[in-house]
Amino acid sequence: MVVMVDRISGAPTSDSRNWDVSAVAARIQHTLVSPDANEADIHRLCEDCLQHNFDGAMVQPCWVPLARSLLGGSSVKVCTAFGYPMGGDGLFTKVAAVRDCVAFGADEINFMPNLGFLKSGYLDRLGEEIATVVRAAEGRVVMVMLELGMLSDEEGRRAAELSIEAGVAYVKNSSGYGKGGKASVEVVNKLKRWVGDRVKIKASGGIRTFEQAVALLEAGADLLGTSASVAIVRGDRGKGEY
Repeated sequence: MVVMVDRISGAPTSDSRNWDVSAVAARIQHTLVSPDANEADIHRLCEDCLQHNFDGAMVQPCWVPLARSLLGGSSVKVCTAFGYPMGGDGLFTKVAAVRDCVAFGADEINFMPNLGFLKSGYLDRLGEEIATVVRAAEGRVVMVMLELGMLSDEEGRRAAELSIEAGVAYVKNSSGYGKGGKASVEVVNKLKRWVGDRVKIKASGGIRTFEQAVALLEAGADLLGTSASVAIVRGDRGKGEY
């Protein structure tokens, strides 16, 4: 494998010539979760997903019904997220949020657990919270946002173990907001060491270039969450906060 350096970030990356655009696009969840996103924005997001064959459209829960109607009959998944960047909502609130997501028609659900429980040593409470959210999702794919930028390696490893035990389908390095940090090869490598092949990995936050996307996939990420999806597949450098 040829190791190169990203011309933008200086981070190590594998030879992106080993990947074609369609293969990378199929691993991207095109994301628009800005609080000021409007109906026209969601239409454009879904059009982009259909045009470029992205894996999924990631929207806030209130826009899931619209995305469902726009993407119906296609292979593009409707994805959503809640509980970030704080994670401190009560369990009943999180269960209600999951049930809303299911009723609205979401295929995949991302959420942030209560990391304050982890840091307080309340491992049973954290594990039960995650397991309860998984059960409330009624078989939908659940991804847990571990916000590794706020955790020590031992805390991150333990949170990943609890998530696996609770039945999540994916662990995710960050929501991309708050103190969770950005995606990097180092972070994905770390997650891969912790989880192996027991669950899948989604990398999110700060993914801006095709080269960076390839490096994260080759490090072990199964999916990428980014708002720069179109720029990435066009070979440009994306902008934006996510």
